[in-house]
Amino acid sequence: MTSVVAAGNPHTAEAAAAILRAGGNAVDAIIASGLAAFVAEPLLASAGGAGMMTVAPPEDAPAVVDFFSAMPGLGGTPDPATRDFRAVEIDFGAATQVFHVGRASAAAPVALAGLAEASRQFGRLPLAEVVGPAVALAREGAPVSEESAEVFRLLWPINVLDAETAATYSSDGAPPAPGTRHPMPALADLLEVFGARAAAPPKLRGLLLDAFGVAAGGSLTEEDLVAAVPRVTPPRMLELGRWRVATSPRIGGRLVGVIAKRLAGEAAVDEADEVLRVAEGCRAGHRAKGGAPGLGSTTHISVIDAEGGAASMTLTNGEGAGYCLPGTGIQLNNFCGEEDLHPGGFFTLAPGAPLPSMIAPTLARSDEGVLALGSGGANRIRSVVAQVLQRVVAGDDLESAVLAPRVHAEEDAVWL
Repeated sequence: MTSVVAAGNPHTAEAAAAILRAGGNAVDAIIASGLAAFVAEPLLASAGGAGMMTVAPPEDAPAVVDFFSAMPGLGGTPDPATRDFRAVEIDFGAATQVFHVGRASAAAPVALAGLAEASRQFGRLPLAEVVGPAVALAREGAPVSEESAEVFRLLWPINVLDAETAATYSSDGAPPAPGTRHPMPALADLLEVFGARAAAPPKLRGLLLDAFGVAAGGSLTEEDLVAAVPRVTPPRMLELGRWRVATSPRIGGRLVGVIAKRLAGEAAVDEADEVLRVAEGCRAGHRAKGGAPGLGSTTHISVIDAEGGAASMTLTNGEGAGYCLPGTGIQLNNFCGEEDLHPGGFFTLAPGAPLPSMIAPTLARSDEGVLALGSGGANRIRSVVAQVLQRVVAGDDLESAVLAPRVHAEEDAVWL
């Protein structure tokens, strides 16, 4: 079998390919790729963010490494009057959208802990070797792609809230242009320590509390950081034709399953109704944004190795809080400020409650082969994954399934 990598940036993909050439398996490769995304796609993925990985070893049961964040505030929530939580309007041209950022918008990051746990349980190579491509990329700087330049342009009003954050990505205070490089030596140093320890550097906890703790206008507590650990869980399994599918057990994966089964005419009415009732809460957040599909600040990576092992991973940092951990080059997430994740209003979820997520890294096996897929795109993830999956199940080749027209329904609108 030939190894395959799919990613949203060529440098992200090349990191995975390099680790496969070095003898790594699919999980090693996808970890290397995710770390490289922190450099090459820094507004879509960050060590200050979170994600989820679905893993299928060649001869073992699939599993999900869930490293999404929880609502902060364990041990005491801050006085709302002291929160650094602000609205920033982003101009998309045809419409504007308000994002909520600031120090209080950050939940405890779990990305590094999740990648370390995936390496420990499912990887083959030492993590110190797996971090190599990302470390090299951070030292030399990744050329900004056309797509990344557009994301920088759109989200630049968030990234100039803090001088260190802006300087992490640009030397002149302007959004970086396509082709420019901006080395990230502090991030390279941190990733080397991460690889050597196979765990997040100890200094991060103190930096997080100093910069994003309650005393700094943030939401994080010591208890939040202690509780910010990944979970390895069984995936949500479903049968679609000859394919056995493993996806996220959270709402995103459940929606993928229901939509795919409905497309195949197999969904039970009671199952569909149950999942769609849960999804209604998430759609309320979408209504608050005015109805148009949002930016979807996520990136997805899929890897299948030569032995038939597979991994599918989605990473996100939201739109970013607008503030970096000092001296690290790591921008924190704004998960507490994303309306889609808080349909009942900001700061109404109980501290420690898992934040809802639409991400749905998915794997499937049949006698025909192995399929690894997923997508960025916030609420659009479920539509993309379900429709591509169903086309493959129906007999389309993968390229045709991916390139086929798709639809996405939100409230009273259908998007093509």
